[in-house]
Amino acid sequence: MTITETMTRRRMLALSGATLAATALLGTGRAFAQATTLRVGHVLAPTHQFHLGLELAAKTLAASSAGRVDLQVFPSSQLGTERDMNVAIRTGGIDMLLASPGGASVHLKELAILDAPYLFRDNAHWQAVVDGEIGQGWKERMLAESGVRIVGWFHRGTRHVISRNGPYETLGAIAGQKVRVADLPPYPQVFQGFGAVPTPIPFGEMYQALEAGVVDGADAPLDTILAQKLFEVAKYVNLIAWSFAAPGPILMADASWQMLSAEDQQGLEAAIAEGSALVTAAFTEGEEKVKADLQAAGMTLVTPTDLDAWREAAAKAIPTLADSWGGDVELYARIRDYAA
Repeated sequence: MTITETMTRRRMLALSGATLAATALLGTGRAFAQATTLRVGHVLAPTHQFHLGLELAAKTLAASSAGRVDLQVFPSSQLGTERDMNVAIRTGGIDMLLASPGGASVHLKELAILDAPYLFRDNAHWQAVVDGEIGQGWKERMLAESGVRIVGWFHRGTRHVISRNGPYETLGAIAGQKVRVADLPPYPQVFQGFGAVPTPIPFGEMYQALEAGVVDGADAPLDTILAQKLFEVAKYVNLIAWSFAAPGPILMADASWQMLSAEDQQGLEAAIAEGSALVTAAFTEGEEKVKADLQAAGMTLVTPTDLDAWREAAAKAIPTLADSWGGDVELYARIRDYAA
């Protein structure tokens, strides 16, 4: 072999190696470009069922997408209050959030009805509503009107009312009591109907408000009482069960949705559904344990002797509340009587 042939052969090998290296780098770049990070926020503690459900969804999605999608979960209002996040999802500030019906109503007003008092009978009932024609209509209209998608639903527990200084053994006992509520319909209207003085305070300030005596009580599900350690600042859990499930939508900016392939979009919804099943099971099967834990922490559980009176008082608020979901009074009856 001549010197010229040897040099030519070396040059070809060098060029071939460079080509392979460039191809490898390009492949890595493409893989990196396909990896999508999504941020989802919620307002509860990292010990709460919501967080555990979203973490399960993140793990499931990472597996189904072979690492193409990284769903990062931010608890405890790290991405802002719910009100902040509902603004940010429309301006590109966040990708996803677990919303309350009232919070999500800024994108589609009718969703506020899901917080209406004594609306759902059981899990089969609320699931039939959100997964059926009514829920599908909400999904389509929200996307068209706001550019925000509903990609799943989470059970939000059964809401009761806690009190600091005395039990609410009858409806009359809550009269004039200052009760912390969310600053969204229907919370103020429902508790005004009960005869209380509804006092809107941000979720993150509820513990301090109870501790300082700014309020006499607070509206909350059992799991929240436990997760937020409200047993340290309130003595009684008054089991009025005024709201069951009140499913909260998992919202996603359409721009973020469009970053995913069709396969990963389907995987995301399946992962959220798996997380939702965990949350529903935790609320349904774990309620008695939570009650026992609250009693062990020093709380007294009280079942009012006149629950029918509480239901009747709440029902009187429906005509007024209808304005919060667009004025359709009959929609309440349609959902309440929906056949699962």
